[in-house]
Amino acid sequence: MRYLRVGMALREDLLDAAIERFAEHGPGTSFDAIAADVGVTKGALYHHFGSKDGLVEEVYKEAIRRHAARVVKASSTGDGRTRLLALVDVSARLYGSRTPFYRLLTTLHLEAAINRRHLEDIARRVQRRQREHMVELVRAGQRDGSIRPGLDAEAVGLTVNAALEGFLVQQLEPQAAQRRWVAKFRHLLEDLL
Repeated sequence: MRYLRVGMALREDLLDAAIERFAEHGPGTSFDAIAADVGVTKGALYHHFGSKDGLVEEVYKEAIRRHAARVVKASSTGDGRTRLLALVDVSARLYGSRTPFYRLLTTLHLEAAINRRHLEDIARRVQRRQREHMVELVRAGQRDGSIRPGLDAEAVGLTVNAALEGFLVQQLEPQAAQRRWVAKFRHLLEDLL
């Protein structure tokens, strides 16, 4: 059990506990189990998140934020080409890690499309920002001369985004196959750029 904190700190503890529980047991995990991990009653979860759907939504947003922070940090230095390739490398490595966190992220992406339609807007906004970021990395590379100027930056950015989404859902495949496919995509991308 963690030490008891209040206010926003307690909310963060509850969110961390929910992410851990959801990652191991899915979004159907009970409020009682999550609250017990933090040493409070489930009333604290209702107070901070309103409902189970509210908690799932916040877990989804936080999981996306944590993934984005990792990817952005790993692809924040160098020319546009270096940054784009780093984004592909780190995203593929994280998606293929088979950690409970990335299984949760996959589950919540699918839940947004199938069972929890209230998450659709979040998924759309995230996808739009990801596509825009990838297109901007291509344009940055074209400006700094590390990516061919004649390429359609939007087409390349959209293709990279689609490939990364594919890598996210390929977690069921053997890791050796995943690594081989990522390497092939990366070589194709290098040739294209």
